[in-house]
Amino acid sequence: MAWPILILLTTQVLLPAFFFSWLFLPRPIDRLGWLTRVAYGAAYFAFVTVIGRWDFLGSALAMLLPAAFVVATALSYLRVRGRPWNASPSLLRAHGFTAAMAVFFLALTARALSGYGYKETAVELAFPFAAGTYYVGQGGGTTSINYHHASQSQRFALDIVALNGFGMRANGLMPKDLADYEIYDREVKSPCNGVAIATHDGVDDNRISESNTEAPAGNHIILACGSARILLAHFRKGSVAVADGAVVTKGETLGRVGNSGNSSEPHLHMHAYLGGTRDYNEGQGVPMTFDGRFLVRGSIVTAP
Repeated sequence: MAWPILILLTTQVLLPAFFFSWLFLPRPIDRLGWLTRVAYGAAYFAFVTVIGRWDFLGSALAMLLPAAFVVATALSYLRVRGRPWNASPSLLRAHGFTAAMAVFFLALTARALSGYGYKETAVELAFPFAAGTYYVGQGGGTTSINYHHASQSQRFALDIVALNGFGMRANGLMPKDLADYEIYDREVKSPCNGVAIATHDGVDDNRISESNTEAPAGNHIILACGSARILLAHFRKGSVAVADGAVVTKGETLGRVGNSGNSSEPHLHMHAYLGGTRDYNEGQGVPMTFDGRFLVRGSIVTAP
């Protein structure tokens, strides 16, 4: 099993199952012990709700699991409400570690949530897809929720996938067929009126879990939209529909989503930068907004 899937199952299935069961077994000796377990579990659920990739298992789980934890918490209290508030002679020894872990996960959650805003002036764009439901896999202003943020030009980059009727990005956790990914072969629309200052086509789609680091953007288009440059990357081979120097209008079809370049599964990579260059690794990355909305990991967009 691929490491990303193993990590995902551990953080979003096994650990939540542990925190559910820990509310009941073993039964806490006092209510303070129960309360620290609740605090630890709640802090973890807050953390994993923010940083989790819920498009793998079903986007609804991001809300259902915390809600279920609240219900389980209420039920578990019925088993300890008759117990003393504190039955341990040493609070630190009995509950210190659990309390410290709760604080630790709250701090991680706060760090991730700090990426929900930005200070720079954002570029207002149109969402690059037509009808459907879409999920942001990478996005935001901190590396906790957007691994692109470490790159100067890609600080506010987005990786976008589509969701099927079950709220999943694909028919399975990691199917081998590109067509099993909901986003694959979707038309990509121009997010602005501008000029295609650079285009590239002819790079083959990768097989799932493989990537092409020699041509990181794969088949791609760079648009000049006012003073900003917009990179849209990982198009399907042969689908790029505009040529260098072409004037494009907002909503015009640019190509279709593929899996070319440094991409292990189909998605659209998109980032905006200032600097006036055709080198998408240069320039200063700037935030993008869509109808005034700043998208982060876990954001869901429903396009009419």
